[in-house]
Amino acid sequence: MMNELIRKHGGLKRAFAAVLLCIVAMVSFADDYLEKGGFAEEEKNSYKYIFLGAVTRLNVGDTDSAMVLLERCREMNPEASETYFFLADCYRQKGQDSLKVVMMRKAAELSPGNITYKEALLPVYLENEEIDSAISVAEEIVRGTPERTDMLQLLLQIYSYKKDNAKCLETLNRLEVQDGQTEQITMTKVQLYSNMGEDKKAYNELEALVDNHPLNLNYRVMMGNWLLGKDRKKEAMAEYSAVLREDPDNEAAQMSLMDYYSSEGQGNIADTLRNRILLNPKTQQSTRLLLLKQYIRRQEQASTDSTAVLALFDKILESKQTDTQVMELKLAYMTMKRMPEDSIRTVLQQILDLRPEHAQARFELIKMAWGKGEHEEMIRLAKPALQYNPDEWAFSYFLGVGYFLNDQTKECVEALMKASEHVDEAKEKDLAVEMYELLGDAQHKLGNTKEAFEAYENCLRLDPEKIPCLNNYAYYLSEENRDLDKAAAMSLKTIKAEPNNPTYLDTYAWILYLQGRYEEAKIYMDLAVKNLKEGEEKEVYLEHQKAIDKKVAASQKQK
Repeated sequence: MMNELIRKHGGLKRAFAAVLLCIVAMVSFADDYLEKGGFAEEEKNSYKYIFLGAVTRLNVGDTDSAMVLLERCREMNPEASETYFFLADCYRQKGQDSLKVVMMRKAAELSPGNITYKEALLPVYLENEEIDSAISVAEEIVRGTPERTDMLQLLLQIYSYKKDNAKCLETLNRLEVQDGQTEQITMTKVQLYSNMGEDKKAYNELEALVDNHPLNLNYRVMMGNWLLGKDRKKEAMAEYSAVLREDPDNEAAQMSLMDYYSSEGQGNIADTLRNRILLNPKTQQSTRLLLLKQYIRRQEQASTDSTAVLALFDKILESKQTDTQVMELKLAYMTMKRMPEDSIRTVLQQILDLRPEHAQARFELIKMAWGKGEHEEMIRLAKPALQYNPDEWAFSYFLGVGYFLNDQTKECVEALMKASEHVDEAKEKDLAVEMYELLGDAQHKLGNTKEAFEAYENCLRLDPEKIPCLNNYAYYLSEENRDLDKAAAMSLKTIKAEPNNPTYLDTYAWILYLQGRYEEAKIYMDLAVKNLKEGEEKEVYLEHQKAIDKKVAASQKQK
């Protein structure tokens, strides 16, 4: 706690900044010392000139030069408190805390009426755990400026640290004079009186709060809660009942009653109250969510099935919702319970119906549609996102995927080109790689060879080991009978990564064939055919194998 007090109180640094703002006044202050010391006018002017020079150097961060000038000032007038004050800050900046403390104490000693110096001393005392000295300084500041509630708050924290309840109460009373009666002050006093065993005084504080704020029914609930904590159940129930007569929808009173009946083992009454709060359209959403989470936690601890929880969610969602928070909590619960995907999709769609801009729900629905091969559903979901989430370029990518899988290649290219205009390659590299690869495939399908190869280059720029892209790019280069060495190098990477993949083996074999390396081509082509799975289309492989075998046979005849 002591470190927290030090952190909250700005201390020397803040005081130093305040002094810099009124430096002219400080120089005038120095004049008084010089006058008392009998200094000649020339000496006074010299002192002021050097002192202002030191402050100027400090302002530009030249601490060393400032210290030299301040030491000169100290030689000229050892009784000038401002010199020690600024030297203290110099030592603070240099991390020499012991000397900082010496200088700060000296400044305060030479100018005991200076509030700025006193306030700067506070963190020094707190750091050194000189608690009584800190209290003395803070109390002195408050005596001179009783409106300084920040100092009163600091005193309250120090007295709390010392566990001095009487002084805490005295300080709270002084705060109340300045700020008036507040809930925070009253409840702190109630807690202190309770700790001291003075329940009558605690009750009187609460009673005064209730009487002075008759329109704030929550204060009566607080009174009821305190009475209940003291086992004065009948009086507590009277307070709750009085509140509910005036405001039948009062959440605080209903929540307190619910907790009471639950603690008394009357679960049915507590459940009825809980449901009444949950289903009341006037209940704050934060309260509703809190109760739902508590209910879920209890059900999980009791290892009961999810039926009751889901039924309660459904009952709440029968009423018109203004936001998706309850739906999102239901979704989280269903996900935790690993419920069927179709049920989860229903909730996601409800969220999206209420909030079409809900990007996460839309993403999840698109992924589910993709996983089930529902390509038209992917398109249906992704299209509106271009309007609702224009900054989310990934939706353009998913739209492109949907179009590609639905054989709408032209539309696919349009969507992916739009995605490529907004892609953030640094932040979403993996998705960008997939996008460029698909764009290359789609462009090639449309016969746009140049554009296809540009897309593949972008893909491999981000991920040089993207195996499917390497294979497709290499194969399409071979179809063009160009850059065969480059194609062979890319294809070789694929078979090193997946040595039994017939597609990659076929690509590499065909490139070798085009390079005239027939014997090598035959080895890889035979491996490709050998690794074909049952029922896999063989026609292209066999055609390639036949062409390669023919060249191998011809070359052997020539030998």
